[in-house]
Amino acid sequence: MTLTQEKIEQIRNELEGLSEEEQQKKFQEIITTLSPEEREQLVGRQQCPFCLMVKGEIPVKKVYEDDTLLGILDIRPANKGHVLLFPKEHHRVMSTVPDQVIGELFKVANKLSTAIFETVGAQGTNIFVANGPAAGQTAPHMLVNIIPRFAKDNVSIGWNAQTIEDNELETLSENIRKKTPREKPKIALEKKEEKIVQQKGKMDRLP
Repeated sequence: MTLTQEKIEQIRNELEGLSEEEQQKKFQEIITTLSPEEREQLVGRQQCPFCLMVKGEIPVKKVYEDDTLLGILDIRPANKGHVLLFPKEHHRVMSTVPDQVIGELFKVANKLSTAIFETVGAQGTNIFVANGPAAGQTAPHMLVNIIPRFAKDNVSIGWNAQTIEDNELETLSENIRKKTPREKPKIALEKKEEKIVQQKGKMDRLP
C-alpha cells in the first residue's frame, strides 16, 4: 500500500501550527500507524542504515558480498562471529523480497554457517529471521541472523509451548494450506519442457 496524496495532505495538516518539538512527537505517532511501505515512502530509504552500509557510507566488517547480498559482522553480537546477511535492495520484511533472492539468501546463509563453524569453533548455529516488530524485528531492513552457538552460552531463543486442541489444529492446517500458493516442482517442469521439445522435433520430421 502506498500513501495517497490525500493522506499526505492530511499528515501535513496534522503537523501544521505545532512547535518543532510537538511536530517531532506527532510525526513519530503518525509513523507507527503506517504500513512499512507507507513509512518508507514518507521517510525515505536513505534513512535505512543497512542501505547506507550497502552504499559504503557506514563502515562495516564484510564477510560476504556479491551483486545481490551483503554479509557483515554484527557489532553487538549474540556470540563472537554473529553475522547479518541481507539483500542490497531495500526490503522492510521478507514477504517483499523476490523468491529468487530468498533462495540465494538462504543458500549463502548456509555457506556462512559452515564458515562460522570452522572459524570460531562453534558447536551449532541459529539461522533465523525476525519478520516484523511483533517477532522482534528492530532493523528497518530485512536480514538473516547467523549466530554461532556454544554449550552453556548466554543466548536464549525459545518459547513457552501452548496446548491446542486437535480440532483447532485441523482448522489451522486447512486454512494455512488454502492460503499457501503451491509451487510446481522444478524437475517436473523441466521434464514437461523436454517432452514438448521432443514432440516438436517429431512434428518437424513429419513429411
